[in-house]
Amino acid sequence: MDRSVTQVPLTIAVYPHFMDHCFAGKVVFPAVEALKVLAGSIKELNILTSAFVPRYMTEVRFNKFLVLEPDQKNIKALCNIRRTDDTRISLSLATRFSTKQGAITRIKEHCTVTFSAKTQKSPPDLPPNLSSDHVHECSESVFSVDVGSIYRELVPFGPAFHSIKDELRLSRSHACATLQAMPDDPNDPFKTVLGSGFPLDGAFHAGCVWSQRFFGIVAFPIGFEKRVIYKPTVEHKNYTARVIPQYQTQGTLVFDIWIMDDQGELCEAVSGVIMRDVSGGSITPPRWIRKGIQ
Repeated sequence: MDRSVTQVPLTIAVYPHFMDHCFAGKVVFPAVEALKVLAGSIKELNILTSAFVPRYMTEVRFNKFLVLEPDQKNIKALCNIRRTDDTRISLSLATRFSTKQGAITRIKEHCTVTFSAKTQKSPPDLPPNLSSDHVHECSESVFSVDVGSIYRELVPFGPAFHSIKDELRLSRSHACATLQAMPDDPNDPFKTVLGSGFPLDGAFHAGCVWSQRFFGIVAFPIGFEKRVIYKPTVEHKNYTARVIPQYQTQGTLVFDIWIMDDQGELCEAVSGVIMRDVSGGSITPPRWIRKGIQ
């Protein structure tokens, strides 16, 4: 291991609602939870000053799924810490695993992120079509998908992760969704570190559905370039998200995500969200979601 990296053991609680977060028949630890655990570890491990607020993150990658067993109560993990200076720190969440023969133990990284003390005093100006006057409208909407169909056929997660409310409205230029910050476990010590992770998770779902309709692939997030939290989201409250495709290359889609509250104020801006098919082509969209696409 790089000598500039400090490795610290972590024990992560597995809450019952995580069992609703499944992919290809397996329960997987949610990416937004991994970010929350790493952010919470900064304070818990006294890595930086107590005044450090982890609301600005860059170079985020969701490297490998962290698969959970149905009756698993906790995760024995590792936090790899690379401190750049007093304002920047890179963290990764990893686990140990043994080869099939059990002779060799290896380390698998699941999530990496760089947190920075950098702040933006005020949110940037919203694009015209995202302003408060238009926050509840999707003027270009050409296709609507009801929540039941989303979570039954397109993003088959259990009820605890049904973050999209009402219907998802899709056009070539963006996806528009009303999101609910679902309840976190009351025993979660990190539940307020980054705000609720459910709105961002729901925005990922919207990007997944958009990719199925317009590109014919079931794309899941594998990372993003930057996330700035201006106003932490709060459980039980509703938010509006716009998921805006930026470009695509070699089967990879890149989006920007804007999450706003019911007053149209920007809560989170996530740029350079990288999404692609992680199933190797074994999971494909149902035919009806492509209806009308030439």
